[in-house]
Amino acid sequence: MARRQNDFREEDKVRVLLWCARHCCLCGRAVGVGIEVAHLDPGRSDIDNAIPLCFDCHAAVGHYNRAHPRGRRYNLAELRARRNQVYEEYTRHLVPPVTYTISQGRRNLPDLGFTLSNLGDTYPIRVKVCITLIHGSKDCGPPLTARTNETSPHYSGLYLWNLNPRQGVEGHFYMPPSIPTRDPEPLRARVDLTLVDIYDREHSLLPTGYIKSLDSERDWYFEPVEQELQPRQSERS
Repeated sequence: MARRQNDFREEDKVRVLLWCARHCCLCGRAVGVGIEVAHLDPGRSDIDNAIPLCFDCHAAVGHYNRAHPRGRRYNLAELRARRNQVYEEYTRHLVPPVTYTISQGRRNLPDLGFTLSNLGDTYPIRVKVCITLIHGSKDCGPPLTARTNETSPHYSGLYLWNLNPRQGVEGHFYMPPSIPTRDPEPLRARVDLTLVDIYDREHSLLPTGYIKSLDSERDWYFEPVEQELQPRQSERS
């Protein structure tokens, strides 16, 4: 069957119907075949612009008389938030618990260690890891691979880490050469993890931070407060 102009790809329709388990993403009812994959914005056909709706809610979303406004119409921000709420309700059980840490271990600066584990017994998971290093007030960007000046694809979100149930991995990365191995200013690391479930839905964890003194042999310690990113020094000059 030919795809209509500005229609969603069939694989994207399948994904969003799985994410909501064929529940309307506005009223929340299980509607089976009585569901449509509607557009939030009529001009876009990417998956983030899709919202599964029952027939009644699809009509209600599109019905509003601006000449005689009564009540409050649905806006895009509300619809998107409500859709994500429904998606989360029917996919959160697919996300196993994970644990991760930055730890020096037996490594010597500028070599830094990172561990990541899937603690679940049921579902595999793919993980996007983004680490940002901060020294003083300078955002030094993502870590490097080996001792080169190349950004590590494993720690800049370019690769997805595949973790089967009860599987863990120990990795490592390098500080940029602009960061000294001895300095009064501590080294901070912000870690952003995105978990991708078996139905390809992304679940972002809250950012966390780690801090290490560059003037002592003490290991990294966990900082639950989000590390505030500063403008790059090159951008301020």
